[in-house]
Amino acid sequence: MKHDNINIIEGSSPVLISAPHAVPIKKNVDGRIYTRKAEKKVSEIVNVLAQNTGAWGIHTVSKGSLEGWKQEIYGIYKKNVRQIVRSRGVSLVVDIHAAKSDRPFYIDYDFVLPNKHPHDRAVESMFCHHYLQYFPSHKLSRGYYREEKGSGKNTLTFYVRNYLKIPAIQIEINKTLKQDEESFRDILKMLYSFIKDYENTVTRV
Repeated sequence: MKHDNINIIEGSSPVLISAPHAVPIKKNVDGRIYTRKAEKKVSEIVNVLAQNTGAWGIHTVSKGSLEGWKQEIYGIYKKNVRQIVRSRGVSLVVDIHAAKSDRPFYIDYDFVLPNKHPHDRAVESMFCHHYLQYFPSHKLSRGYYREEKGSGKNTLTFYVRNYLKIPAIQIEINKTLKQDEESFRDILKMLYSFIKDYENTVTRV
């Protein structure tokens, strides 16, 4: 289902990489209008990893600010994810987000609904293993936003796990890590290694 604000990168891998907040969003909170900045680096992560791993990719695009995070767009975004998962044999969704520099972690990951899928422990073990290879001195946390904001029922991760019945992991990357070019390259290398390990170990590709 095509939409002007959604870009889909075709792949051949059983992994789909997502970045739903890659555009600036104009929001109205208690009568105060402000624009939340785009998570620019996350769409770059999706594009680079899709190109180098063969994974499917999906992210938002826009020439300017979107007026609020329109339910219409997010609904179509989820429908596209559903179509890719069901028609292309995708068995893991990796949802990438950016976090503010003052968050008490470098990278946070969450399954939103833990222990629901058989491959969760393997996915977690792989992710942590590759993270520690590249960032042995940086803090890795799990489930920070779920503790702060509740169950996460509005997230894509929840939607995929609850309705599409496959593993999905939400990854929040601290702004400090993204802004440093060397660290950003290591993020790409780490996620590349994680995705290839998943393909080879869990799915026996």
